[in-house]
Amino acid sequence: MVCLRVRRITIQEFFRKSPIHPFFLATYPIVSLLAFNISQIYTNDALKPILIALFSTAIILVVLRVISRDWQVAGLLTSMLAIWFFVYGHLYNQLKGLSLMGINIGRHRYLLVVWTAIILAVTIWLVKKIRTNHNLTLGLNIASAILLSLSIIQVGAFHLRNLFYPQTLTTASEDALISWTKQSSLPDIYFIILDGYARSDALAQVEGIDNTAFLDSLRQLGFYVAGCSQSNYTRTLLSLTSTFNMEYLQALNPQLKPDQDTSWLVPYLKHSIVRQQLEQLGYKTIVFQDPWEAWIWDDAAIVFRPTGSGVLSNFEYLLLSTTVTRVYLDEREAESTKIAYYTNYVDTLYTLDQFQTVPSISGPKFVFVHLMIPHAPFVFGPDGEYIDIQPYDTVKNLYTAEDHKRGYTAAVAYINKRMLEIIPKLIRESNTPPVIILAGDHGTGYSNTVTQNLEAFFTPESQVTFYPDISPVNIFRLLFASYFNGNFGLLPDRSYFSAEGQYFNFKEIPDECEEH
Repeated sequence: MVCLRVRRITIQEFFRKSPIHPFFLATYPIVSLLAFNISQIYTNDALKPILIALFSTAIILVVLRVISRDWQVAGLLTSMLAIWFFVYGHLYNQLKGLSLMGINIGRHRYLLVVWTAIILAVTIWLVKKIRTNHNLTLGLNIASAILLSLSIIQVGAFHLRNLFYPQTLTTASEDALISWTKQSSLPDIYFIILDGYARSDALAQVEGIDNTAFLDSLRQLGFYVAGCSQSNYTRTLLSLTSTFNMEYLQALNPQLKPDQDTSWLVPYLKHSIVRQQLEQLGYKTIVFQDPWEAWIWDDAAIVFRPTGSGVLSNFEYLLLSTTVTRVYLDEREAESTKIAYYTNYVDTLYTLDQFQTVPSISGPKFVFVHLMIPHAPFVFGPDGEYIDIQPYDTVKNLYTAEDHKRGYTAAVAYINKRMLEIIPKLIRESNTPPVIILAGDHGTGYSNTVTQNLEAFFTPESQVTFYPDISPVNIFRLLFASYFNGNFGLLPDRSYFSAEGQYFNFKEIPDECEEH
């Protein structure tokens, strides 16, 4: 009889001798990037990169163990390789363009060599240390585990907060509740956001675009086009949250701090007053998934999800741009941008095509469609063909003025064409004439026109008193009053600018406009 002895080891001994730190260090950059962007992307977007990182780390660790014949040395080498791979992109972003004595040292040809030399020198020194100091593995395990744990806690805290967010929000008063007392069926309501679509005077002033023909076509269909419309906020998340709750953010949270995290907005968007009121009347909420909007209504009655384009997701491309792969992406800029933004192109086409099928869904519907067009990055030509305009700074979202005008003009031409195909179909195929709201969440992005957005309304069954300088905070207030016996009243139409990283440091922007 053969007896097998299983030796028990303590957790401390396991951490001291087992080289598990490479797995922590290989997954930390992924989880950290997820944590930093947690309010904008889905957690499961990080699953595939994590699995690939773990599998690759295991293979490298085993190969280096065979070569070195020492698990601890193999673990150290694998960890240093992970640091070399994952940190370089962040380092490059900080030093890009840095000059020293007239020499641009912030270039891959210099920075990659210096970074590699530093990693090699540190690795050689640590290999010598680890052969005489067995506590080095323990230290690496503990340090890397702490790093990973901090990011995991951040992600977990976000989801934990979501669990305790209120599923219903309190309306201002019982008088604000809406009802339907007409004999006709409830009309479908379509809320279509064209991200960054400016109103006509801003288009002409900034981009040199004349969209008169498009607006005239909308008017011929029965739309009211607000000639002096203005967005309440300059950022999508802020703008949509305010719109769907019919209130300014300063009133929703009077204790706002300029640099406050945006996570508090999540319940107000997912379970907004507008959505609650309509669902209580029997409306089905229908949305289209956006890969950068983790705060979308993923618990809606129907969620259209793109099946994928077979290329990298936005998160995966963002991750690669923070690694040593950045060298390849920058050297082959055209190909890398195509990989990064072709997904946006395919997903937008999917949404436009599926959007036309919504009228066939039975029952009253509240449909929210957010299209990343004509917003940068520009991927649509005027006839819907894929275009790739270079260069595009993925960090600062910048084009040259000429390229921005060219890309924005092409995007406006295409989406105008598609809207004039889709909207008549929505009207024609609806049993009851629908309500259609077509708007930009903000303007073009330039400081003096950033709040000058498109707003057009189709409301054939009721006389809604829209007015030239209406802002989104009052859209549903007016709509509910005219269609659903609502008693919300109107708020002053105001616009606020806020900068990156200071989302709630508001500066009011006056808008002098004469209807045209």
